[in-house]
Amino acid sequence: VDGATGGAAFALSGVAETIEINCAVLGCMDSSACNFSSDATEDDGSCTYAADACTDCDGNDLGGQDCAGVCGGSSVEDDCGVCDGDGSSCFEAAPLFFSEYAEGSSNNKYLEIYNPTSETVDLSGYMLANVSNAPTTVGEYEYTMSFTEGASIDPGDVYVVAHGSSDDLILAEADQTHNYLSNGDDGYAIMAGSIVLDFLGDFNGDPGSGWEVAGVSNGTKDHTLVRKCGINSGNVDWDSAAGTSEEGSEWVVLDQDNFTGLGFHETA
Repeated sequence: VDGATGGAAFALSGVAETIEINCAVLGCMDSSACNFSSDATEDDGSCTYAADACTDCDGNDLGGQDCAGVCGGSSVEDDCGVCDGDGSSCFEAAPLFFSEYAEGSSNNKYLEIYNPTSETVDLSGYMLANVSNAPTTVGEYEYTMSFTEGASIDPGDVYVVAHGSSDDLILAEADQTHNYLSNGDDGYAIMAGSIVLDFLGDFNGDPGSGWEVAGVSNGTKDHTLVRKCGINSGNVDWDSAAGTSEEGSEWVVLDQDNFTGLGFHETA
């Protein structure tokens, strides 16, 4: 007996003591995992998960992907059934083309578009595209102009886009105004979706003051251009359309401020 007992004698009871030893149960403790274990008391980093929210743990497709196969994505099919398409792949574009162009004095500028078909053309699927001088990326347009809602061109008729400050004679024929028309060195195209129907100039670089047309230096500057009779569709090769001589060009080059052909076009 030591001093800790205060000198009193003591004896152990006859009751046996049970000592419980709890061993950790290892496993995945994340309830969102495919292999979650409700018995686990210690996470061992073994959790596995489905590939995405559109697939179950067994790899079965649950749906929810967009047309590009991205779970929860925003890609959609266009009217032609093309994922993220612009609708142009099945759009049957009419062969609209530039029939007249003027880069006149002051703001006397316009573009005239002709419909050579026997059907009225709804312009909602078309646009004007252009570059300003030298394009940022050679071969690609920088700006676009949509046509006025509800705009159309009757068979054999024209649609005139003119500068809003043009002469009254021009505005009387204008179907739409647009104040960013060419100064002679800005290429334009008629487009149906991503398809170019016709060029006036091009998107290949700054031509200087203007492009040569029918052998006339700077023909797109300070001139009026009229498409020749017999042309019934556009030309996506501007150099070919412009030509290097009067005979080899699709265009007739007139003096500046000659607007006598505006508002109609003859193909024969």
